[in-house]
Amino acid sequence: MSALRTVLSALLIIVGGSLIALWAVSGVVVKAVEDGTAVQGIAERALANDVIVDAVGTAIADGTLDALADAGLDLSILGLADVVRNAIEGAARTRDFREAVLEQVDDAHGQLAAELTAEERETGPLVIEIDPSAYVNGQIDRIPVVGERAPEVTIAPVPVEVMDADTFDDVRTGYRLMELAQRWALWAGIALILVGLVVTHRTRWFMAKAGLAVGVIAGGLWLALRWWGVDGIAAVLPGGAEGSAGSALIRIVSEDTVAMLEDRLSVVALVGFAVAAVFLVVALVARPRARAV
Repeated sequence: MSALRTVLSALLIIVGGSLIALWAVSGVVVKAVEDGTAVQGIAERALANDVIVDAVGTAIADGTLDALADAGLDLSILGLADVVRNAIEGAARTRDFREAVLEQVDDAHGQLAAELTAEERETGPLVIEIDPSAYVNGQIDRIPVVGERAPEVTIAPVPVEVMDADTFDDVRTGYRLMELAQRWALWAGIALILVGLVVTHRTRWFMAKAGLAVGVIAGGLWLALRWWGVDGIAAVLPGGAEGSAGSALIRIVSEDTVAMLEDRLSVVALVGFAVAAVFLVVALVARPRARAV
């Protein structure tokens, strides 16, 4: 019976420590969505995809030519439509354009949070609309002949699909799990450890073992993050990197968020090791001394 209690208490320690580490990870994910860091990272990854950038460039070029025609400057008659189209589509592939888009993305973080948490949302991609008018007018001004004659134009917002429908469904599911973990995983982990304390028949070393388990698990995740990046942590989540939680972690945690996640895991690991050290000292001090003969 005592062996069974020992095994059960050890399992409770491991599961409890894992939940505490999950709480640390999920807290960073939720904060990244709330403060806009996540949408920046998602947009950056989308704009690194040449297929998406080319589609955006084409849409902006079409909108520019239509806006100029509506303003009374039909470039097709002048034989300059291709010149403007090539200039606009080429500009969409530059670093300057991507930075101009990312400056607008901060305003979309509320949209991302709302769509991630919406109770009822039809399956569909995550789309962010950008206003290219200011950037396009600047590019037109640089084109010889056209720049001198072209009026300021207002271009309709251009939708940018930054995440396809299936992926966004997975991320929505994973984010809901992360929100749940952020609220309850810490308390559930502590509760399981306390249950383990009741179950075990060797209470003297229990809290030292529990603190050590938390430190090792959080420290192991910290090392995985340092060595393999976010994929390393996603791989050990339920379902792995292809599961809902892993998919949400990989797509929401950006380079800017990795440092925050490293700090959070390192703090949890250090607290765990500190608790282990304190209770180890207490256990050693409280150990019964052998009577002198």
